[in-house]
Amino acid sequence: PWFNRTSVAARDIVEGSELFVDYGQSWFLTRDGVFELVPVQESYEKAQAFLGEYAKLLLGVERTVEDEEEEKEEEEVEQNYNILDLLEQDKLILGEEAQSDLWELIKTFPYPTRERQALPDTAKDAIRAALGDIMTVEEENSIRDMEYLKEHGKCVDNIVPGTSTIPHAGRGAFATRFIPKGGLVSPVPLVHIADKTTTYMYDEMIGPHGNLVRNTSEIVGKQIILNYCFGHPNSTLLLFPYSSNVAYVNHHLTEYNAEIRWATDFDFFHKQEWLDKSVDFLEKEWTAGLALEFIATRDIQPGEEVFINYGEEWQRAWDAHVENWIPPSKDSDFNNLTLFTDVVEDKTRGRAGYARAEDLNDDVESPIRTVTEQKTIPYPFSVEMICQVKIGHMEPYYSAPITAPFFRREWDEEEDPQTPETFEKCDIIE
Repeated sequence: PWFNRTSVAARDIVEGSELFVDYGQSWFLTRDGVFELVPVQESYEKAQAFLGEYAKLLLGVERTVEDEEEEKEEEEVEQNYNILDLLEQDKLILGEEAQSDLWELIKTFPYPTRERQALPDTAKDAIRAALGDIMTVEEENSIRDMEYLKEHGKCVDNIVPGTSTIPHAGRGAFATRFIPKGGLVSPVPLVHIADKTTTYMYDEMIGPHGNLVRNTSEIVGKQIILNYCFGHPNSTLLLFPYSSNVAYVNHHLTEYNAEIRWATDFDFFHKQEWLDKSVDFLEKEWTAGLALEFIATRDIQPGEEVFINYGEEWQRAWDAHVENWIPPSKDSDFNNLTLFTDVVEDKTRGRAGYARAEDLNDDVESPIRTVTEQKTIPYPFSVEMICQVKIGHMEPYYSAPITAPFFRREWDEEEDPQTPETFEKCDIIE
């Protein structure tokens, strides 16, 4: 739903590195059944401490409890440096084979923990991590050689979004480079949705306890995600593409220059055997495992818009929609909001109701109301204040609402095109 939303590198990224974002620690903690005890920050700290003891074992360093109690902090630091020096000099009492056997025993211990999962996979990487740190070793191991990526990877930057050449179509996808006939336009990994009725939107009604509940007997619409899914009229299955920019590829019945097919040479993701499975099988699979490809049906020039053919049935449905569609009036009810207004008005002190975007756009000259002004003249319930925020100012939002970020900015302040911006909820103070 967000136009022009971009991702910004948090630090320098070496070519061939895998890209990551932080979903938050709880994202993994609540998915143990899926990911099998993914390490979190505390896990790496404990695993790093374990590697320190492991290094002493490899070097034959003996320390008693009494010794540890008597050592001062600076002596501990000095001894740790000595241990690292010895590791660098490869003064180990165990040979490589014995190290491998010992490390395999540690990694295959029958009681898994997040700390064990955080440990390096091999004995050699364990030494590297003891000399440095685990996360650096993991990052170095994740970097792929560019030749490897050219042979095994799939290019995702062949297309970029832009304003479509089709009137009123909104955004479209445009080629960034020459794509020969039969060449890959873009990989299209898919999320499967086993039951398309989950995208239906229902009317509301008053439930047995006086609250609003869904009226499953009256479908009032379907979620917008349905517009971007592949499916079949006789199947409940939907396939939602989630690769970069593929959702911008528009339809053209006659002038299409690309087509879709099941992915090839994509074994690490696309599970070919799933194509012979039932929808019931897919319903039980909670991870993605299918992929399509957009393939050029002719040479595509740089800057040319990419089209696929959605099919004649889709074209007929679209033509009928254009012919019969009547724009709703500004005064017409929207998604049963009359009932919604009556229910929530008391709780919102009159700040209920719905404001259409076109009404707000017609009144661009009126000043935006401050927090004080909204106490007597509130905005409708459906309006939320959003401000542009420089990326460099984002840090206070990470701790919200514990911290309350405050920036003073004049309305006529010139923009800095070199500094990216994002949008965050805010209030106008004065």
